[in-house]
This record gives sequence, C-alpha cells and structure tokens, in this order.
Amino acid sequence: MGDPLRLRQSSQSEDTSDTSSEPPSQGSFNIMRPILPKEEQPEDAIYLDAVPDARNSKRRCCDGGTPACSTCTAVYHTECVYDVDSDHRRKGALKRDIETLRERNGALGIIVASIRSSSDSEVADIVQQIRADENLDTIADSLRKNVLLPRRSDSHSLEGDLSDLIGKAFVSKSGETRNFGHTSSLGLVSHEEVHPIRNIMPSEAWTQVTRDAALVGHLMGLYFCWQHPVFVLLSKECFLHDMSKGRTKYCSPLLVNALLSVACGLSDRPELRTDPDDPKTAGDSFYAEAKRLLFEDEHSSLTTVQALALMGLREVSCGRDSSGFHLMGRCMRMAIELGLHLTPVSSEDSALPPTEIEVRKITFWGCFTLDTAWSVCIGRIPQLPRASINIEKPTMADQMELKPWKVYSEQDMPIAPKASHINGVLNQLSSLSEIVNDMLFMFYAPREQFTSKNLLDLYVRLQRWYKGMPPSLAVTGNSTPQLLLLHLYYHTVVLHLFRPFLKVDLADSEVSPRAICASCAEKVSAILDTYRSLYGLRRTSVLIPHIVISACTIYLVKLPSPSAGSHLAQLLNDLKAMSINHPMTIRMLGIVLSLGKRWELDFPLEVHRAVGSLSPDAGLPTLMGNYHFCQDSRDVQPNTPPPQLIQQPRRESVMEAVTPTSNITSGPVFNPTDFYWSPFLDQGMPLQANHDGAMLDGRLDDWDQYQREGFKVVNVGDGLMGQPNIYDDWAQA
Repeated sequence: MGDPLRLRQSSQSEDTSDTSSEPPSQGSFNIMRPILPKEEQPEDAIYLDAVPDARNSKRRCCDGGTPACSTCTAVYHTECVYDVDSDHRRKGALKRDIETLRERNGALGIIVASIRSSSDSEVADIVQQIRADENLDTIADSLRKNVLLPRRSDSHSLEGDLSDLIGKAFVSKSGETRNFGHTSSLGLVSHEEVHPIRNIMPSEAWTQVTRDAALVGHLMGLYFCWQHPVFVLLSKECFLHDMSKGRTKYCSPLLVNALLSVACGLSDRPELRTDPDDPKTAGDSFYAEAKRLLFEDEHSSLTTVQALALMGLREVSCGRDSSGFHLMGRCMRMAIELGLHLTPVSSEDSALPPTEIEVRKITFWGCFTLDTAWSVCIGRIPQLPRASINIEKPTMADQMELKPWKVYSEQDMPIAPKASHINGVLNQLSSLSEIVNDMLFMFYAPREQFTSKNLLDLYVRLQRWYKGMPPSLAVTGNSTPQLLLLHLYYHTVVLHLFRPFLKVDLADSEVSPRAICASCAEKVSAILDTYRSLYGLRRTSVLIPHIVISACTIYLVKLPSPSAGSHLAQLLNDLKAMSINHPMTIRMLGIVLSLGKRWELDFPLEVHRAVGSLSPDAGLPTLMGNYHFCQDSRDVQPNTPPPQLIQQPRRESVMEAVTPTSNITSGPVFNPTDFYWSPFLDQGMPLQANHDGAMLDGRLDDWDQYQREGFKVVNVGDGLMGQPNIYDDWAQA
C-alpha cells in the first residue's frame, strides 16, 4: 500500500500545476531547491538521503509502544526509529529530566555546603578539583565521604609534568617515603641513601639485653595494657606480626628496645633495674641499647619515628625534660620528613598499600597528640601547627573498638574485660589536640590581638568537642584507663585556658575564669578517685602527674577552704603513689610545698600528714628561686616576697591586692604581664602579639584598654581572685 501522505501531496501538486505533468522532485516536499552549480546537492538533501524515511518519520505520530510501535509497523510498514526521550513534552522524559536536575542540584548542594563549612586549605582543594574539570558527582561523593580527591594535572604538558614532579613524595628502595615541598627540587632525582636493608631478622635478635623470651613477652603485655591505649604510637597487630615473622617493615631492634625501656617502668621486678634497690633505674639497659642503635643507624623510617616518641616519653617520665623535649622534636621533624602529616598521593609509581597508609595515620596522630600534651605540660608551642596537617584520622573499625581490654598486671586485679575503644579514644584525643594546638599557639606564638572573644571562642570549641563525644566514651564507674585519662586531659586543658586570667572577669559574659578553674579542679579530683579505686596509680600515663599538679595550684589558692585542703592532701598522696613509675613526681611534691611557703599558707593537718614521709632532701625544686624545703612550715621565712603580694600580718588566701582606678595618670608603671596570673614566678604566662595596638600595650593603669579587649580587672581589697574573704568567693565557685 502506498504512502497516503505522499499520495495526497502528489494529487495536490497535480491540481495546482498547469504546465507540467511531471511529478515534483523528492526535495520539493521539504525545502525550496536553491540555484546551485551543476553536480552539487544541498546539505539538507544529503542528510535526508543518508537517513531512510527521515522525512516521513518526522511527520509520524508514534504511539510509544515497545519494542516497535503499531503505527510504524502496521500502517507504514517501516522500521520504528522514533526516539521517545527526544520528545521532552512526554511525561516519562520530563520525569527523567527532573530526576537528572535533582541529582545535579544535590551534588552542587553538597559542594556548596562543604565550601561553607571547610577550612581555607580544604576549600582550595575543592576549587582545584572543579577547575580540573572533575566530574561534579564524583567530587560530591568524595566530599560526602569526607575523602579529598587527589589533585589532577591540568594537562599533559611540560608545565603540568613539572607541577606534578615538584613537591612529589619520593619513595626509597627500602620503601620509605620522603616528602619535599614545592620550594624544593630534591624529589626530582633519585638520591638513594646507602643504608643496610634488613627485611628479615631472626626473631630472637630484636634485643641484645636479654634472651629471656618470657620476660620480653611479660613486658610487652604490660606496655600494651597500660601505655599503648593512651598514646597509640603504632599498630599493635602489624608490630607483633612482623616481630614474630622477623620482618622489619613495622618492627625494628630500635623500636623493640625503646618499647621495652618504657615497659620496665610498669614492672616491679628487680632484675629489670641496673640498681635493684632503685626503681628509677628500671629500663636503663634497654634504653642504653636503643640509644646505641639510634646512633649507629639514624636513617628516617616509620619505626624510628615511633621509637623516638617512646624514648622521649621515657625521658619525660624520669624527669629529664630537656632530653625528652629534644627527642620529641626529632620525632616530629622525622614525621614531617616522611610526610606522615600529609595525605598520600596515589600514583602508579608511588602508591602505598592500604595497610601502610593506615599505620602512617596511627603513627602521626599518636605522635601529634603526645607532642601537644607534652607542650601543655612544659608551656611551649608544639612542633607542628594544626594548619599544616591534612591527613585523615585513623579508620574506625567496629571489631577493633569492641575488642576487649583486659587488665595485665603483676598483682591480682579482678576486673572483667571491657570494650577497649582504642581507636575511638585516639580519634577523640586527636580532635581535642587540634584545639589545644590552637590554644598553645595563641598563648605562646600570638599572631593577632588577644581579646576575651578569642578566649571564649576557644572555650566554645572545647565545649562543643566535649558534648559531641559518643555516648560510649562517657565516664562511668567501670571506664578503661585510657577513657578516664581522656576526660582528665579535657578538664585540665580548660583549666589551663582560664588559669592565666584569674585576675580578671570577662566583660559582657557570665563566664568566670575563677569558677571554671575551681570546677575543673574538682572534676579532676572526682575522676582520679574513680581511676584510683579501679586500677590504683602504680601504672599511670606520664600525663597524669602533670594533671595532678595543675589541680594542686588551684587548690592552693582556694585555701583555707576545708574542701580544698582535703583535695590537696589526696592529690599529694597521689603524687607519692606515682613516684615509682614517674620519679619526677617527687620534684612536683617539692614544687607544691614551695608554693605554699612562698605564699605563707597555713597547710591543714591532712596536708602535713600527706607529706610527712617526704625526705627534706628529696627532689628539691630548681625553678622556685631561693626558697628551700622545710618540714615545719612555721619556721619558714621566704627571703623575697611573693610576686605582687602585699605584706600583711596574716594572709587568709593567696590573693594579690589590686585596686584599679580609671583616672590614674601617675605613679608606678607595672609590667603588662602583671595582668596575668601564674603560680610560678615570671613563668608560664602567655605572650603578647608584637604589633601596634596589641593587647596590654602600654601602662597597666590604662583600664580603658582592658575594657576594649573585653577584660575587667577584679576590684578587691585583699586578694587577687575574689572578695577580701577568699573562702567565701571560692566556696560559691
């Protein structure tokens, strides 16, 4: 059967044509034939001839049937070539278009939300990916999973290749990664250092100090029970696997000896001491072996970073602050050299296996948290600012989180196993350390004018972190040591945030530095009570003695409050209990007593009992000037007055008499640091930004300047931190 449309058009053409009986040409149905040179055809004619029945298919009304519509097959006897999706007036096509737009808008929404909430460095990464023509859905998916995509080269040009090479991580033949920034060209050429590569070692050759495998296993059990969950510096599984197989990827003689030197402090066995009668010598042999190995082979590696952190940890515990600070500095610098603080860039020639990437994360964040915590203890800036870090935190694996933590001790401690939450504690401690890192740089390396707003902003960040912790990490009467320490550390950080400002109130805020410090000290005491009742204080982290002495300084200024006296006495007993594992605690006892004598405090009877067994020659504090230790505080007369204290017949509190007057134009000019408060003479106070208009710039009597910065100096008659009767003020706190 012929085409009806063609027949109608043909008849119409015949009716209207008077001069020709020839049928019209095929092209006349659609276009007017232009005048062209001979042998040429219009482009549209070529297109129409190339597609069979293209002219007719335009006029057909397909019914949308599948696989072929009835109109084409039954009426026209032609192949159905109509594309339903091309007709955007149909409901199906419109639905698909709407869904596509919805998905695209969803991807754009994720990208915009990420830009709004991300740091400047993260925003720069996102913009770089967009400019590199990265698929928006892929970018959104990566942001949804909090995974930054590696940057892509703009083009396969010499400039692009050079951009990729400069700053690229260099992988040595031994498998170690070296990181070089874009200002360096050291990563362009292989410069393999000559170091002996020992991939396989006899399992009994890890240490030359002892051949007693049972003793080594015992020390390993102590370390992984008490020290490892607090500062996770290595992967326990990878370390023990390589140690048992004699492999040196995640284990080395240096690391083993450093670990055993720390573990010896957790044991009461006399054979682990160079002097059987002196607990302070426990682990000296293993530490000496570690130092020898470090001196002989100082090449950078993951296990060397871990060993340096452990060696620094032991030196700090023994009271050798300078040596510990030096070792922690080497640890962090080597971590930077290996690029542990950076996300590994995946490429064909430098791809790291997933296990190594995870171990690198664990090692870096463990070292970062340890360095930050130790910086709090010594009052210095950390080795690495938070802004330099872009590596993710370790992966949270449920099987690792719920893996039971069991007490391992030389004494009988009937405590049921409980969930370890090791990775959860590490992640939370890492997040907290990032805030603490900002606090330390604000105090000791300020870059801007310090105001009460800066102080409150940090406090809000700390509170948000604390409230955002998972419920499984809340303190209970059966919490693990690492979880208790996490909460102790938080309250101590808040205490240190506000302790320099005990002399002032915050304008336009109900936050009181004195009330917060008092509350933090009491919470520290409460958590320590739980810790003591569950596990005792024989095997504690090196951080706990510093937490204790921080709370002691607050209780000292609260005297003669009865509750302050009882809490202070308990904390002094705790310092004595930790002296076997941490010899530095004897020195801390002397510091607390010297502060009391400097401030002419009358210690209550329970405090005298707590220190009654302390030898007058034990651990004399070296940072307290010319003050000396004496058993009877009534016989002590300091040879110089306490800083900023007004001499009075009898002092009821450690308060500084400060009476500000806004119209003072003459008189003594005080040092700006008099604005701060510190228990130690001219030590531990924040620095001021070195620029015009900085906080405290000028005379101390310029009280309007303090008001502009959001601070109000306390106006009291006798005392620094409250009303003339300090007991009433602190009792309310």
